[in-house]
Amino acid sequence: MSKSPAIVVQSVHKSYRLGRQDLHVLRGVDCSIAQGEFVSIVGASGSGKSTLLHLIGLLDRADDGHITLADKDVSGLSAGSRNRIRCHEIGFVFQFYHLFSELNVLDNAMLPAMVDIPLLKWMSRRKGRRAKAAAVLEEVGLGDRLKHRPRELSGGERQRVAIARALMNEPDILLADEPTGNLDSKTGAKIMKLLKRYNEKGQTILMVTHDASIASQTDRVLHLVDGRMAGEG
Repeated sequence: MSKSPAIVVQSVHKSYRLGRQDLHVLRGVDCSIAQGEFVSIVGASGSGKSTLLHLIGLLDRADDGHITLADKDVSGLSAGSRNRIRCHEIGFVFQFYHLFSELNVLDNAMLPAMVDIPLLKWMSRRKGRRAKAAAVLEEVGLGDRLKHRPRELSGGERQRVAIARALMNEPDILLADEPTGNLDSKTGAKIMKLLKRYNEKGQTILMVTHDASIASQTDRVLHLVDGRMAGEG
């Protein structure tokens, strides 16, 4: 029995204004990701991979077309509705981690649990959320680094903090933008092993990568060429 789609992208276009010219990044992209799939998107630099991931992750809006997440068309939602979906249903892992240098590992991982919660309610939940963040960090192998600052961590450790942060609210969908691109091959392999472990638990993962060997470890490979989906591998 086939699984229902977690992500559906239909005829999506996206352009950016550069000076007096429009840069057409996506030119009618179509793709579908089933629940529980681990799918990678590959393509040359500038082909639109990260742009597509940002649109699916509701970090930006398409100029035209539709994006559906778990049977809900999110294309025309208000900013508040998009923020709530992004906070609770989507986890985002960035290549360059985007950790707060002034916060320790535990507080960085706990940030998503603080979003969209009134202060008084947060104070009553804080202890439980800190315990949850500590448990997620333990699961990604950082249980002994909770009080460290990002500058005290290796690149692979920083990426694992970013993954823990993305998993904090137990999202149905995990989006990863070049999660191994800033790491050496050995550390990158560890990150892939970690992502596959979460995928085996049923999480839908969509990953952008430029590395064919990394992409080959996923269930399917989608190819973006000049802003269009060129097929699957």
